[in-house]
Amino acid sequence: MKNFKNIYLLAVCILLAGCSKFLEEQSQDLAYATSWQKLDEVMQGEVYMKHYTTPPNTSFKEDTKAAYFPWLNVMDDDITEYISAPYYLSNIDDVFGFYTWQADPFVDLQYIPRTDDTWSKVYKSINAANIVIAQADKLQDDIQQLRRIKGEALFLRANYYFYLVNTYASAYQPQTATKDLGVPLKTTEFVEDKFFTRSTVDSVYRQMVSDLESAENCFQGIPSGTLYHVNLNAVNLLQSRIYLYMQSWDLAAAAADKVIARKPTLFSLTDYKPRTSFFAASSPESIFTQGGNAMIYLMGENRTKSLTPSPALMKVYDINDLRRGAFFETDNVGKLRYTKMYRSSSNGVVPTEVYSDNNFLRNAEAYLNKAEAAAMLGNSQDANTALNTLRKARFDAVSFVAVNLTGKALIDFVRDERRRELCFEGHRWFDLKRYAVNNDYPYRPTITHTYSQIDYGSPVFVKAILTLLPGDPAYLIPIPKEAIVFSQGALIQNPVRPNRAF
Repeated sequence: MKNFKNIYLLAVCILLAGCSKFLEEQSQDLAYATSWQKLDEVMQGEVYMKHYTTPPNTSFKEDTKAAYFPWLNVMDDDITEYISAPYYLSNIDDVFGFYTWQADPFVDLQYIPRTDDTWSKVYKSINAANIVIAQADKLQDDIQQLRRIKGEALFLRANYYFYLVNTYASAYQPQTATKDLGVPLKTTEFVEDKFFTRSTVDSVYRQMVSDLESAENCFQGIPSGTLYHVNLNAVNLLQSRIYLYMQSWDLAAAAADKVIARKPTLFSLTDYKPRTSFFAASSPESIFTQGGNAMIYLMGENRTKSLTPSPALMKVYDINDLRRGAFFETDNVGKLRYTKMYRSSSNGVVPTEVYSDNNFLRNAEAYLNKAEAAAMLGNSQDANTALNTLRKARFDAVSFVAVNLTGKALIDFVRDERRRELCFEGHRWFDLKRYAVNNDYPYRPTITHTYSQIDYGSPVFVKAILTLLPGDPAYLIPIPKEAIVFSQGALIQNPVRPNRAF
């Protein structure tokens, strides 16, 4: 195991720092895992995202190993601040630079730079996946298990690149994707004596498509495991999402249909029990999860300054929509908080298992992907059918009203339904980026976040009103400075973000 770690850590060193001097010191025939069981151990320990072994008490930063893109849900128009009284602790502090779209989002309240290891952590997992994929082809001790392992590694590599390219690069735009800068793309298991540059957005997407096609082949005839293991439904769901982002509507619909055909049942919210998690392994919607959950802390309970769902988000829910009660709760200080993953000190509920916020895959997304793809193709019947199937599970029989829309009205409704259903699951920020470059129905909103404070005996003081305009450079997260420096400039930085210091 030690030698295996040396290989992929060295690969990371080359990727980020160009440490060619190590090439002479490392042998290329370091021992690999020599059986499918050992390879599987490497997979679980080095390729998959870490989970919380013990859920943190007050902040996701208590266990940073399980925090992946923890700030992804605080930059969009679904979230705002809540402030009701003087405070000592604020849930906004951990993500201040992202919520306020600072020039360097990795800063604290005093603009002191903070370390965020998301980039390096994800590339380490990618390099481990590269080695697992290569080694799975070399071993022969159990072909079915090796196919499963290779399929998992291929999916995970594609999944990591999906988050990287959509975080650090522009949205996929068919007319410019072959020129737009993406992220460094490495798929070889061996160390390469070179500085890595940014591959194009199109190249990264093509690699994801290829990986998932191969993963789909690997999983044929392989039974699904637990929620914590990649399976065929996860592969097809991510395929559907990626094709949706590429505006390849036929392919997105076809991949979504595969998931729906095998896993059609949705969680009827008439059966939802208050103060329980909507995210659950027992849910008929659950497909796959990995990593930790930052949102249960960023919207923590009973904080007089915290983050809360925005009025704009809540406005898109019908008064009879059961998601209002299943996804949200008003706490003891009067703040609306997000509760798909339910945790409450007031009610004594501490989950024994914590499911991911950004990496919880479920079949409801397949219905939404199908609806959007069909609507974009002008197939309003299929789009309405997918929408109505999902919505029947979100209303009681008396309140449910079927939709029957066409054209732009249908597109707008699909987008609102996606917002209602997938809020705070890592979708909205990416959706806003891709809507802006949609060829047929572009959508480019202006987003406003306020940042306030309150002193004892004083009213709330709005310290800053911050605006994110369409096309703002802040839609791109800066590539870590360490990676730029270590690559001696081979990695090109994103455009400078506006200075929003206050």
